[in-house]
Amino acid sequence: MFSLGSGSVCDVCLESFGLDLKAPCSISCGHVFCADCLQHITRQSCPLCRIHFDPRLIVKLHVDLDSLKAASASAEDSKSAEEEARSLHERIAAVANRGTTEANLRALISECKTFLSNQPRNLFQDLRVSLRMIAYLCEVKSTLRSQNQAVDSYKEQLEGKQTEHEELSRRVLELDGARKEAVNARRKAEGERKDIQANAVQRELELTQKVSDMQNKYIDLLE
Repeated sequence: MFSLGSGSVCDVCLESFGLDLKAPCSISCGHVFCADCLQHITRQSCPLCRIHFDPRLIVKLHVDLDSLKAASASAEDSKSAEEEARSLHERIAAVANRGTTEANLRALISECKTFLSNQPRNLFQDLRVSLRMIAYLCEVKSTLRSQNQAVDSYKEQLEGKQTEHEELSRRVLELDGARKEAVNARRKAEGERKDIQANAVQRELELTQKVSDMQNKYIDLLE
């Protein structure tokens, strides 16, 4: 059984083998051409090796179309996968050169994982390595973002504490000033009270002395 590959073509017309006029036919030298080309050859010699052949001995070969379609589909799938892998590589390179947002980076990682999950593990090793690199980069960026948010939160808390500290310091100064004023007022009042007491004592002494003088004068008059 003659089995064709996905790229098997007639060497004369360069068209793929198939059925009817495109059926592959073997001549005596062993080369294979489509039936249509062999019917239109003017000289009965092989187009490749120029060996004469007898048209009566042409053998029409069987075409396994199922295998051909399967091989063709496999080749198309492989080509499509390679193109998609190339596209993903280019996008990863663009991220490395120009950078991107975390959301876009995660979307690209998801696409790469989806693509590679449907491929044999021994294929596209370069893309798998690149995927691990950008996944690590994404995690680093995520961790850095979380740390920056934590730092911003700490800064806000510190600023709030500093404001509270400044307010407390201001109130302490106000209270200290009020305390000093109260102490000064108390001292002043204490001084005034002592002055009043001293004046009272002095006046009492003066009155006592006046009374004593008047008593002495009265006694002198009686004598």
